[in-house]
Amino acid sequence: MAAAAVRRDGPEGEQPLPSSVDVAALHASAEALVRLHGGSAAVPAGSSFRQHLLEHARTGAQRSTLAQLGGDIERRARAGRVRSIGAGAPVDILFDLAGTLADLIARGRGTDANILANRYLDLSPQGATGWALLPLMLSLRTGDPAAADRLLEEVPPQLIVIGGLSGTGKSSLSRLLGAHYGRRPGARVLRSDVFRKRLAGVAPEARLPATQYTRRNDALTYEALFESADDHLRCGSTVIVDAVFLNRSEREVAQALAVQVRAPFSGIWLEAPDRDRIARITARTADASDATAEIAREQARRSVGDLFGWHRMRANRAMEQILPAARAAIERARR
Repeated sequence: MAAAAVRRDGPEGEQPLPSSVDVAALHASAEALVRLHGGSAAVPAGSSFRQHLLEHARTGAQRSTLAQLGGDIERRARAGRVRSIGAGAPVDILFDLAGTLADLIARGRGTDANILANRYLDLSPQGATGWALLPLMLSLRTGDPAAADRLLEEVPPQLIVIGGLSGTGKSSLSRLLGAHYGRRPGARVLRSDVFRKRLAGVAPEARLPATQYTRRNDALTYEALFESADDHLRCGSTVIVDAVFLNRSEREVAQALAVQVRAPFSGIWLEAPDRDRIARITARTADASDATAEIAREQARRSVGDLFGWHRMRANRAMEQILPAARAAIERARR
């Protein structure tokens, strides 16, 4: 679906209240798209689909970006990403996804678009190059040439890390931050709980037995998380990493990633009383986290160590207060 305009979250654009974001509905929409695309036949039509995209290009910036990323588009076709969806011409599944995202953005719902896009790629991984293609796909689905070109403007990548004990609201904050950073649809949000489930070969919300929570599995989860973050940063995408980061070594690796790619680093550490964390954990439904009240208590007994360079933030308050405080901390790190 073509969109007529694009608005940017921020002082001049949308400032959605957390209460207006229906995460469950957005996840359901992403899941429906994943099922639709998964049930469609793959078409080995890389060069012809690239020509199809060229026909949508109306500006020099779009044509230049298509020429630059043409190899990635053709590789996606060879990998089965171009599919025959419905009665229309074969399309890359990201081009189809971009139609939904462009419509949300045109209606001033950039945060919703970012949440939907992240959920889609959590369920149907497309790699760092896939996320990096989304600004082009969005541009080609946008009706206003000036807005389409703005989507292709370079935005230096940055690494934002949200840490804290289980139940401090890391994932809620990460979701609401995503649309504010990087090129549309915003930052790629990488969540350790999702990566742990992916490594185990199960869906994000599937429960894992306690035997899956070992030091070795923890190390493998963070290794995969950091590798993906590095890939995305090197593709020019801003990344938000959502994980506990209880160990100092994990926090140091995250900061080192940003240094290696010369990207600004922001570490935000959320804190809340144990009773509030446990209440949040107990109230969870259909969540990727397997944390329990006992796990929350065990984390509280461990030493976090030095949080030098991280912004400590009180999380036992309304998200309408936490979100602007987090954005202010991130802006300070960029200066």
